[in-house]
Amino acid sequence: MIMFEPINDTISLLGECPIWCDRTNQLFWTDIPGCQLRALDPISGDVRHWSLSEPLGSFALTADKNVLLMGLASGLGYYNLTNGHFTKIAASPGVASTRINDGRCDRMGNFVFSTMSAGDVVQPIGRFHRLNAATLETETLDLPEVTIANSICFSLDGSTMYYADSMQGCIFCCDYPSLQNQRLFAKIDGPGAPDGSCIDEEGFLWNAEWGGSRVVRYTQDGKIDRIIKSSCVQMTCPVFAGPSYETLYCTSAKVGLDTPTDIDGALMKSEILAYTGLPEVKFAGRL
Repeated sequence: MIMFEPINDTISLLGECPIWCDRTNQLFWTDIPGCQLRALDPISGDVRHWSLSEPLGSFALTADKNVLLMGLASGLGYYNLTNGHFTKIAASPGVASTRINDGRCDRMGNFVFSTMSAGDVVQPIGRFHRLNAATLETETLDLPEVTIANSICFSLDGSTMYYADSMQGCIFCCDYPSLQNQRLFAKIDGPGAPDGSCIDEEGFLWNAEWGGSRVVRYTQDGKIDRIIKSSCVQMTCPVFAGPSYETLYCTSAKVGLDTPTDIDGALMKSEILAYTGLPEVKFAGRL
């Protein structure tokens, strides 16, 4: 049976947003409450750390391999990996007491991201937004308010956007960029809640389940195709990485667990040679 296994002893309170950089051959991810960006060299096993001034919810690659577009709690901007300098582009469009959470570039290179309640008691005040790559202006998408906005990803041709409210236990989708035809894609079957997602080369959606100890592959019509189990209870976001995009990694979290194990919060890995991922779309905005 194929399962996830931890790759090292690096633990995150809340690991999220794993992204493979095909130019530096590194796997980046964030520890949101730990205010750290991390990067794994799969060959050596070394992990680099960048300390940040506030929580990093999500980020994207750019045209410069040494610059990331970051969605920090309070705003968006460019972060230089070489000197640690952050150039702010825009404040978070979320209402008061929210922070930037999940995010990913659409197929046109715009950064689509979410905001959610930053308090200890989450409230249904989360929204989905977009940073326009051409204008560097933000807009709030005409989608319903949610409690914990997650699972942002796009179909192969970019015509469908997937998104979730973890508290509802549902993954939704809509036509994109029109946002019309908003509909249920999949309802989680089991104790888990939908967290981050990615799309593979066949257009199937992989979703990590918070509290479900698994990552699930869904067909394009929302039916379960494959389940990969994990010893971590709180799986957070999957990604295909490596030069051929054939290795499935997934971040996890230990925050909120009464008795976390030694691997809760670890970066997890599963060798699944039958499936292949896609290169991450880079933010197309000017630097």
